[in-house]
Amino acid sequence: MASIQKYKNKKGKQLYKFKIYLGTDPITNKQITTTRRGFTSIKSAKSAARKLQTEFEEQGWGSDNTSDIRTFQQLFEVWFENYQLSVKKSTATDSWQIYERYIKPKFGSSNIQRINVLFCQKCVNYWYKNYREARHIKNTVSQILRYGISLEIIDENPMAKVTLPRPLPKRDNSNNFYSKNELKHFFDSLNDIGDLRYIAFFRFLAYTGVRKSEALALQWKDFNFKNNTVKISKTIYYDARLKQVIVQEPKTKSSNRVLDLDPKTVSIMQSWRADQQKRFIKIGINVMNAKQYVFTQEKSNRLLVPNSVNDWLKWIYKKYPQKKITVHGFRHTHASLLFEAGATIKEVQERLGHSNSKTTLDIYTHVVKEKKKETALKFADFADN
Repeated sequence: MASIQKYKNKKGKQLYKFKIYLGTDPITNKQITTTRRGFTSIKSAKSAARKLQTEFEEQGWGSDNTSDIRTFQQLFEVWFENYQLSVKKSTATDSWQIYERYIKPKFGSSNIQRINVLFCQKCVNYWYKNYREARHIKNTVSQILRYGISLEIIDENPMAKVTLPRPLPKRDNSNNFYSKNELKHFFDSLNDIGDLRYIAFFRFLAYTGVRKSEALALQWKDFNFKNNTVKISKTIYYDARLKQVIVQEPKTKSSNRVLDLDPKTVSIMQSWRADQQKRFIKIGINVMNAKQYVFTQEKSNRLLVPNSVNDWLKWIYKKYPQKKITVHGFRHTHASLLFEAGATIKEVQERLGHSNSKTTLDIYTHVVKEKKKETALKFADFADN
């Protein structure tokens, strides 16, 4: 029997979901329980639950009869069930989002036997015209169709025969960092605002070069205030399927690292810890333990969704207009200022946790270009005056 519950979506709209036990998988002998959401009434939720129960009783769940797979949506579901077991959860979620946002509207209801090269070409042309993720979208479709071939459902992959259009130009991120003076101006703005949470977060990003997902996964136990170090050993991501923030292993092995902290950053982080405790004590939440996360939601103490800090930065720029960079730009800023201070490529690579030197070299190239511009301006200013 289905258990039906009310819930609210992100826009505050009341909807219904159900959880139902269907029976036992005939192949794995495991009990099958599933959840469906997004229903506008109890009646529609009950109807869907009855239909799902009937389908299971008539056809089984997880049947190995590939002749039942007729639409691209059905093929995707079978492909994704296996795909998510072979990659990190965050990678699986990224692919799921790509499918839901870009692929499903075009391919979802299509009969897989009728998908041809012309249809694929039109879709690819549209994606390349409108999205910078076009190549990734196209490759995901191709991967799903290749899986269909391996299951002997289709004979060939029509996506492999399309002609790739010229992609949209890449965004120019070469100036997505602050100079020394620009960074000082930014922190002057934060000091005027006076919120230690903002000061601590952006100080930590700019003076360590960590990714925002690494900073948001930090717990106080990761800090060693005696040695002035911090251990970077985890990261977070938002799972759109589960609608929750997940903590996981870092991006690469090289992302596991221990960073030295300067005394002022240590002092700011210690001040923030004391301030955080005071804030939560006022609302009856005890955060005085080492496992407490360093940056959390203000009222619930839950993990922050990574995009939350983007909103912080937008608000700061609205209140104090100045040069705008992204949150990731503070990582770029750290690398750039390290190079200006004389650090080697290897030192910067290790501090930022880059798995190879190519990414580090790209940042170095940007810094060199900016310095060349400054040199030309300095000469003109000297020669003309």
